[in-house]
Amino acid sequence: MQELNVLSQPACSSHTLFLERLDAFCLAEIKAFAEREHRPLEETRQYVAEWHSKYLFSTAETSTSPQDRMARVSSVLSDASRILESLCDVSGVQSFLLAVDPSASDPTSSGFLGGSMLGREFWRGHRGGGDAGAKAFKLHCFKSGARTPTTSNAEASSSATAPPPSIPKIAPARSLKADLYDGVRKALRSASGVRNAEMKWTNPALLATYGVCLVGWPPTIPAQNPSSLKANQNKELLEALESGTMRFVRTLTTPNEPQVELTPEPVPLGGGRGQ
Repeated sequence: MQELNVLSQPACSSHTLFLERLDAFCLAEIKAFAEREHRPLEETRQYVAEWHSKYLFSTAETSTSPQDRMARVSSVLSDASRILESLCDVSGVQSFLLAVDPSASDPTSSGFLGGSMLGREFWRGHRGGGDAGAKAFKLHCFKSGARTPTTSNAEASSSATAPPPSIPKIAPARSLKADLYDGVRKALRSASGVRNAEMKWTNPALLATYGVCLVGWPPTIPAQNPSSLKANQNKELLEALESGTMRFVRTLTTPNEPQVELTPEPVPLGGGRGQ
């Protein structure tokens, strides 16, 4: 897969005029066909779009050469990215498209990032996103057994005996840390009701400002940011969070709650690793 990037249309007037003429031609032909078939124009346009999508994303015509396959994959992703950019221009909908190839020989490749400009910038600047997030997603797909949906008999035979591609040792630890950050943040916001609440890793007492406290933190693990902890410590924290041993509980009551409820029920954390 190519590195995180978006292919842009060549900015030339002749190409722009070509696209304008093509758009007018397609619309006129679809309209004429809909009238001949006595079908609504929008319904016919929808069917044409579905037909074209099958052409773009169909795997029926697979290439025997890995280079041909990669060229086709790159073309499809670039087309999809341009469609999302057009959607943003027309409707204001923001989006990003992340694609990785778990079967690629290079386990460190970052995949393909497309979509609207705001969407791409959001992913690049998002905690756990960017190159690291793409590699973590690729690792997750590889562990889940994802593979190319169509392969030749020769490829299937060789893949059955070939060893899996080597995965960098740092990837599991990075994915584990990202899961812990995400799980704790979701649990804290669910328990406190504060949408932008953030965990106070080095000073949990400050969680009182959100009306909650953290119980069940393993005493053998120092109160530090997961980036400062070892992988086995982050694993223990994540397991405690998922099992409910470590959780956030309410310390304040709302005006609608009876004041006699001094020990309210723990708020379920919900979800599992990677959610």
